[in-house]
Amino acid sequence: MTFTVDLKEFAEKTKANIATVIQESAIDLFSEIIKETPIGDPSLWKYPAPADYKPGSLQSNWQCTLDSPASGQLTAITNDTTTISAMSSVVYSAQPDQPIFLTNNLPYGERIEYLGWSHAQKPEGMVRVSVAKFQNKISKAVAKVAA
Repeated sequence: MTFTVDLKEFAEKTKANIATVIQESAIDLFSEIIKETPIGDPSLWKYPAPADYKPGSLQSNWQCTLDSPASGQLTAITNDTTTISAMSSVVYSAQPDQPIFLTNNLPYGERIEYLGWSHAQKPEGMVRVSVAKFQNKISKAVAKVAA
């Protein structure tokens, strides 16, 4: 009977550790992507900004969802702290086996990421540089629960 109880406790602790690693590494990665997203500075641009351009739109449009990617665009301009807080709430509500998505549906996001449209601020993009560090984020989260 003691063996069964010990095994059950081990399984519960392992489940909790897996959830913690997933949550912490996702929040760490997603937070970095959000912070790395440039807030457009039209004074650095070759061409004038569109009439309806609002600095911070790209950073504010990161949407965290469960099970499937977000499909729309957000209109409110928020700071990175607010965007990260909203994302964190979603990640903390996820089940360990549930897909977590971070999506940005603004049409120029891909141009900034891959075509160097933010040559003065983020020519290397924001997602690729953050994902390149992902293994370190997972290792950090695993070390934390192993301690």
